[in-house]
Order: sequence, then structure tokens, then C-alpha cells
Amino acid sequence: MCLSCRPCKPSAAKPNGDGSQIKFSETLFDFGRIKSSEPVRHEFIVTNIGNTVLDILTVQPGCPGCTTALPWDRQIQPGRTGKIPIQFNPLGFSGPVSKSVTVTSSDTAQPMQILQFKANIWQPIDVQPSYLYFMPAEGEETNETKVVRIISNLEEPLALSQAKSDNPAFTLELKTLQPGKEFALHVTHAGVATNASPQGLITISTSSSNVPTVKVATRVMPQPALAVSPLQIMLPAGSLSAGHRHTQMIRNNSSTPMKVTEAAVNAEGVTVQVNESQPGKLFLLTVTFPTNFQARAGEPLALTVKTSHPKRPIVNIPVVQSTLPAATAFRPPTITTPPVAK
Repeated sequence: MCLSCRPCKPSAAKPNGDGSQIKFSETLFDFGRIKSSEPVRHEFIVTNIGNTVLDILTVQPGCPGCTTALPWDRQIQPGRTGKIPIQFNPLGFSGPVSKSVTVTSSDTAQPMQILQFKANIWQPIDVQPSYLYFMPAEGEETNETKVVRIISNLEEPLALSQAKSDNPAFTLELKTLQPGKEFALHVTHAGVATNASPQGLITISTSSSNVPTVKVATRVMPQPALAVSPLQIMLPAGSLSAGHRHTQMIRNNSSTPMKVTEAAVNAEGVTVQVNESQPGKLFLLTVTFPTNFQARAGEPLALTVKTSHPKRPIVNIPVVQSTLPAATAFRPPTITTPPVAK
């Protein structure tokens, strides 16, 4: 116990190194269980254990949309402490989350430090997922069903009314898995996929005054029957002294498996190896150009692939070689002599 009649004051840390040196009392903070509707804040304490002024240059959140760096102590004297306050907005999150913040300082030994925080976001009603994406092959008949789980975290039993969609392209079926606690919403999209990209909003009324309505957004995003990536093969300019290798992807988005029967480039010495990464669905083509290969002017090159797909029996992928930039003639700068005053 202190024998002095005056209250004790915390003493400053003793500097123990050349230059500015940064030290955090903690680099990970746990908010614990928090509500999704209430932003939370925490101050990370930083100490300068060096012998020159420590400059906190930047504080960059890894999630700018949900994490904010509030005004922090930008200069910390040797042996003193400062604060870096961080605010987290959990709106839209559910369950365990973890975020990071990058701090840049004048400490030359460790100019960048990573701070982390975590939290368990409590929602009165969990909707997993709250967005549904259907991605059928364009022009094909589809009948796909996705399931949304609705879980109540409330103490009192939850009741749900019949689900409604503002788009008739989606049919709904609400099932009770655990009375008053857990439900399953089955959402089905049927019909021919078009570029219209229908979207909709599903609403379900609840017995909770905290969350009177549960919402689920839906969208249909038709995919091409056959996806090619990249759309063309680009070769470096000039003669390929060391040869060149290119990987081409062809994905079958339709429900019917596809076969690749032939693949070739209309140039001498170029070889194509086909690897069926996912049977009937994904094909990776390795195109190898020989040493000293160079495209001839006026002779278009292409990788031609024959498939069993009824809509794309032949796929042509252009092969383009970059041209060397033309030499620019040197022009001396024009010097204008001002007129002599008479």
C-alpha cells in the first residue's frame, strides 16, 4: 500500500530503444455477443517504447463499409500511450464475424501492424441466406429449388404466415422444422431462362414485434450455354524465342454433359492438350506455341474446338499477336525567338 497521502499516478513507460517503437497492449479484441442493430466501439491502446516521437500515419480498416477508424492520437511521445478507436457497425451481419485494421506508423522495424476484432452478431431472427441467385443456362428449361432456413433466437415462440412473392416466376412452400423456432422456405424457379433476369422480393409476416416481416430477395441470372475464358488468346509481340504456353477454359453450363472431340490451332507446330477437369462440364485446354513462333501477316489464327453441344458444335477462339510499337522519329524541340523590340 502507498504510504503517501496523495493518490498514486501511473508512471510513463521507460523508453528502451533507438527511434520510435510501437507496442500494442492487445492486437485482438473480442466484442462478444452484440446486437446487429447497435454499433460498437473499442479503443486499442498503443505505447511508444522508443526514444523519438512515434507517428501513427494511417489506420486502414479491412472492411470500409462496416468498420470505421475514429480520430486517433497521431503523435505519441517516447514512453507515452495513445488511443486508436475503432467502430464496428454489425448491421447486415449474423453469427461469428472477424475483421482487421492495418496501422501504419513511423516504427521502421515494424511499420505495419494488423489489429483484429471479432464478435458474435445476435439477430432476433436469422435468415440464411437472405439473397437467392438462380443461374440457369440461357434458353433451357429450368426447375430448380433453393432452401432458406429461418431460425428464431427469441425466447417466445415465433409464428410465420404464408410466404408471398411479388414475382410469379417464383413458387414458394413454407415448412415448419421445429415449431416456434425453425422453418424452411423452399423457393422454386421454373420455366425457360431468358435475358430478362427476373428478380423478386419474398415477404413473410411474423408474430414478432421486433421483426414483423422477414424478407428474401431473389434473382435469376441466365448464363451462356457455353462459357469461354478468355475470349481470345493474346501472344507477346515478336518472335517467341522461348515458346509460349496458354491455358484456355471452356465451361458447359447446360444440364446435359458435353464432349470435346477435336481441338487445334491452324498453325504449324502448335499443339493443344485437352484436360476434362470436371467430366462433361469443365475443360482446360493447354495451347503450346513452339520456339520462334510468329504469326504471319494476313493469316488469321484461331483455336477451333469441336463439341457435342447442340447449340455450340464449333467454338472458334481468335489468336492475336501483339505488334511491336513503331519507332518514333526524333524531332528536336521548336525554339521560338521573341521579336526584338525596335
